Amino acid sequence: MRFLPWLRRLLRLSAHRERALVEKALDGDSIRLVDGREVRYLGIDAPENQDPNHPEWRWAQRAHDVNTRLVAGRRVLLLREQSDRDRYGRLLRHVYVGRTWVNGALVAKGLARAQAYPPDDARAAELARLEARARRRRRGLWGQRSRGLWGQRSRGLWGQRSRGLWSQRLRGLWGWSRRSR
Repeated sequence: MRFLPWLRRLLRLSAHRERALVEKALDGDSIRLVDGREVRYLGIDAPENQDPNHPEWRWAQRAHDVNTRLVAGRRVLLLREQSDRDRYGRLLRHVYVGRTWVNGALVAKGLARAQAYPPDDARAAELARLEARARRRRRGLWGQRSRGLWGQRSRGLWGQRSRGLWSQRLRGLWGWSRRSR
């Protein structure tokens, strides 16, 4: 009788998963399936701006391009948490292509930020760790020298404002750092 709790868990999980074919990526954090349904990735927020003069536009385009390369025309696994749809009628899901967790891949590349939306926050801590690593490694939008997206000022080496590309390269060539003083 020990297998009954395990069997219940397995049946509950299978009710929250489905396979689907992706038609196209709509932006950095949503896709359209071949059957016409739209899916919003759970736990992340990618830049979204259609104005090419806006500083966020470049990162919105890059997030869209990477999302397209990851999922367009592929069969994906969609995993639901608590909520089924958002207020716009889109499915709320974690998306997998093979063994790649697309939500996490976009955050790890610095193309989206972790954003917990309770009650669908089972993987919020994992996404926050991926974002922290992307920030430390200055990946994607966290590597900008200008004012960062979402109102956060981006810093140069050692938490200081960036002094320009050439000074950073010279420091790297000479091995100079604040720690070596």
